[in-house]
Amino acid sequence: MSRKLRNGTFLVLFVFGIVAAIAVIPWLIAADDARHAETEEVLTRLELPAGMTLEDLDIGVVEGIVDGDTADVLIDGRMYRVRYYGVDTPERGERCFREATDRNRHLIEEGDEIYLLKDAREFDDFTRLLRYVFLQDGTSVDATLIAEGFGEAWRRDGRYRDQLIEIEREAAAAGRGCLATLD
Repeated sequence: MSRKLRNGTFLVLFVFGIVAAIAVIPWLIAADDARHAETEEVLTRLELPAGMTLEDLDIGVVEGIVDGDTADVLIDGRMYRVRYYGVDTPERGERCFREATDRNRHLIEEGDEIYLLKDAREFDDFTRLLRYVFLQDGTSVDATLIAEGFGEAWRRDGRYRDQLIEIEREAAAAGRGCLATLD
């Protein structure tokens, strides 16, 4: 290879490297949240069954977030994979998966105490424990994910099914969350 050709190749690669670095620097500097669309926070509550308070529910400690509608939770000294009963969020590889998972991670974090409400089914088809999830202030994680446009209401069963479907309709009408932009 001639010296002229090597120098020209080096110059092209050098210029390309500079342009690529300039394009990437703002992305690297920005915080993770700055790379995502703004989330309209719509913390949502669901009424507990008559005569129940949060203190009547099972208490769990969050050990990790699996995805938008699943967490690993320690309950009475035993680890469970808890699938949120009332919401269905996008699966890995689907559009909005990361956004739903990130929002779930912002709602509940490792070490947080959460309150768990049983319903008609104990486990799903994958033997995950099914529970509605509530925060210490009474916020429903299931309903909040739906209200903010990160998940859809579970339609097959559940004490809150109709209420969650209505919350989903309101979120869609308001254009909230990444699911509102799906075609």
